[in-house]
Amino acid sequence: MNDVPREPMDAGGRQRALAVEKGLVTGVPALNRRPWTTRDIVVGSVLAVVSGFLFWGWGLLWSAVILPLIPFPFHYLLAGIWMLAGVLVPYVIRKPGAALLGELVAAFISMLPGNQWGVSTVLSGLVQGAGAELVFGAGKWRRYATPMLMAAGAVSGLCAIIFESYWYGYWHMYSTESILVAAAFMVVSGMVLGGLLSKVLADSLTRAGVFTGLAIARARRPLSGERP
Repeated sequence: MNDVPREPMDAGGRQRALAVEKGLVTGVPALNRRPWTTRDIVVGSVLAVVSGFLFWGWGLLWSAVILPLIPFPFHYLLAGIWMLAGVLVPYVIRKPGAALLGELVAAFISMLPGNQWGVSTVLSGLVQGAGAELVFGAGKWRRYATPMLMAAGAVSGLCAIIFESYWYGYWHMYSTESILVAAAFMVVSGMVLGGLLSKVLADSLTRAGVFTGLAIARARRPLSGERP
């Protein structure tokens, strides 16, 4: 009966509830596994759009400054910024498909003003988003600790360099060793600029109250004995 009073959880119960919320307990559905809400879609889309303009600006800097000054494969140490949306959006929303939403929308927005990559921008976004989605999916969309975010950025970056190597014909332009070094740099950059930077940005905005009511905020607050 709903009117039967329930005793508050003790410290151990609260810790277990928090572990379930964060997906640290297997075999128990995480409390944040709720359907997509209108707010999830709106906030996720806004984050992706903002990321898209960031991507566009980074693309201008990439062509005007980074490529002329930093030779292949070393410029890939700075390419991880394009993995940001595929980690930031799912870290905040924590729903299946959030990584794909983030990267696809961001890629589309960055293409609209015009860039040097054209339609391949969206294809790259699809590949990068799929890479991050695979990592979050491996954790059943329940694990969002720092190592998981870094892994998502790393796999997203690896998928990106594989796509670019074939799409732009790197295999005919550079040695296998150079491409492997580029892949290693892309993985590291994805971990830092895609994974860690997403966490820093999202955590800062969460503390400021921007994401109140969203999954990232629910995972941070102390849990009571009330039903979700």
